[in-house]
Amino acid sequence: MQGLQKIFALDFDGVIADGLNECLLVTWNGYYDLEIKNFSLEGLANIPASFIKRFTHCRNFAKHLGHFAVAIFDMDTPIRTQDDYERLYLSLDPIEVEIFVKKVNEYRTKAKQERELLWLEQHTLYPNIQSFLKGLDAPLYIVSAKDSDSIIKILAKTGIKLDPHQVFGEQRNKPAALKAIQLEHSVRPDEIFFLDDNIINAIDVKQAGYSAYWAIWGYQAEHHWELARQHQITSFSLEQLPDLISAMSKSFNEETV
Repeated sequence: MQGLQKIFALDFDGVIADGLNECLLVTWNGYYDLEIKNFSLEGLANIPASFIKRFTHCRNFAKHLGHFAVAIFDMDTPIRTQDDYERLYLSLDPIEVEIFVKKVNEYRTKAKQERELLWLEQHTLYPNIQSFLKGLDAPLYIVSAKDSDSIIKILAKTGIKLDPHQVFGEQRNKPAALKAIQLEHSVRPDEIFFLDDNIINAIDVKQAGYSAYWAIWGYQAEHHWELARQHQITSFSLEQLPDLISAMSKSFNEETV
């Protein structure tokens, strides 16, 4: 068969970069209307330890910026499973959540503009990711809940330049973004290889017919391993990334024999 093409679509936070400290700073400082000078290492040290602990736990379940509001509005309710987290999120006042999202987004934009170097330094690429991305012999897209401008800036700093059309930012429905990529390239759903550290995103994408994998070096909870088994989602560690390329190549060769 001619014309078969494999495409990679990757999440950003938790797959390509670790931006936990940036998320902590913009969430706390943005919601509580702190000055931009507090976007700093000193500002990070001034965030209450109890909030850092709660936010870090919540980050394992969060799929988008609105989910970060859980750590702001509820410090005590136990969270073990993804269902626990979703129920807690849905119990929040949606108007207050939207206010939260607006304030945090505005603070993040200000941090990028006024403290760009420090802001960039709060995002660390995971080991081997840079070489993995540069070595890909396939079209690459980023499909993330993070905004596109931030993703492009962070990657450009590491020497990885992406066109805006390759970045689908602020995505709450990742299968919809993959559908747009699929239509652009006229490929089957299973010819798009999607990698995300959020197991729910991976499950949603697999159920939509795409080739979905779970990046286990990112944000996760113990319960997510159970979900991965139930839905037969294949996991990959950073060390196994070359195996993902091999799996893609094997699938391609089988289809073209």
